[in-house]
Amino acid sequence: MTKAPPDASHEKSAGLPGGLRRAWGVADPAPRRGPKASLSIPMILDAAVSLADAEGLQGLSLVRIAEQLGVTTNALYRYLDSREELDLLLRDHALGAPERTERTFDRWQDAVAEWARSLRARYVRHPWLADLSVRVPVTPHALAWLEILLERLGGSGLDDVGTLRAAGLLDGYVRWSSAAARDLAGNRTPVVEGSAIVDLVDLVGPLLVERGMPRIAALFEGGLYRESPERHEDADFEFGVGCIIAGLTASSAT
Repeated sequence: MTKAPPDASHEKSAGLPGGLRRAWGVADPAPRRGPKASLSIPMILDAAVSLADAEGLQGLSLVRIAEQLGVTTNALYRYLDSREELDLLLRDHALGAPERTERTFDRWQDAVAEWARSLRARYVRHPWLADLSVRVPVTPHALAWLEILLERLGGSGLDDVGTLRAAGLLDGYVRWSSAAARDLAGNRTPVVEGSAIVDLVDLVGPLLVERGMPRIAALFEGGLYRESPERHEDADFEFGVGCIIAGLTASSAT
């Protein structure tokens, strides 16, 4: 049985950097030397996600991943060229493929809002995703998320440049709001003075009026600063998405 000639697109893709070749499943130009491979990129990334979920990015390193997999750190370099490459692959692996819904939307605004909620769910599942460097999407899953968003923005009336800007705005908002909610939930430790636990609101509140901040003083007095961030997390997210979509709607109408 004769072998089919290589596809021209695959020949071009072979020129991609190593990390992107592995992300797209394009074979390396030549097999690497050494003993038979005992690991795989998905195995390494599963271990990395497990560590990051447990300890955040600060607990993630090639050394720790190697320990979890029971291999030497040098063994990982048969599969990965650098920590930067790990981060590139890790983000795409944790994002995963977007779920294709059978639901139909009467308005593009509702379709876009649903996309934002779905992406936010991935950040909630893996809170450390927001700590990875922002990149132009070039990996399979990241581009699949973008493809769906561009499709849903198709009815907005925005031109190509406006649509791409809208996509960046929405993606950035989901990332920022997820990180903000995570950080607020994790930074509510009370101040300890001597043997007493002091509420920061009690400490700062009396200073506000005399420093010319009566509106904030009223918010403090009304108890809004004492409420748990988780109580309004969903409502805050929906408010932000709604404002962005309202702005896009107005922009497309001009």
